[in-house]
Amino acid sequence: MLISFSITIIFLITCIVVYCTFSNRTYISPMTGMIISMANAMMTSMAMGTILGILVPQKDLTIPTIISVSIGMIVGYVTGRPVSLIASLDGIIAGIMGGMMGTMLGIMLMPTFTQMMILFIDVIYILVTVLLFRVIAKTS
Repeated sequence: MLISFSITIIFLITCIVVYCTFSNRTYISPMTGMIISMANAMMTSMAMGTILGILVPQKDLTIPTIISVSIGMIVGYVTGRPVSLIASLDGIIAGIMGGMMGTMLGIMLMPTFTQMMILFIDVIYILVTVLLFRVIAKTS
């Protein structure tokens, strides 16, 4: 239940950040676009990597890493591209890094602490996203 709720929240908030970035692309400076793209890709791929790492029963890093890194790269590109190509490249690189870190975290967790870690990652994700919305609002 918590995992499906977490995935849904991550997906919805990520889409909103992408939409807000696209809507305000004329007001966002290249440096701000890089930060928005990097933070959105890093947090999304880290959260998804942690969840996928927890879900894998045989503790193999391959498939969760591929999926979470791919998600992070897509989010980074889509978030940064309306601003500049450099912002999208920064987002792609952050998505790769976050996907690998999140998957490693999820794989290494003890089964008794998985729910607590999902909640913790979700809270951090929401806090960072709130700051991103404030940055976007301040620039527009």
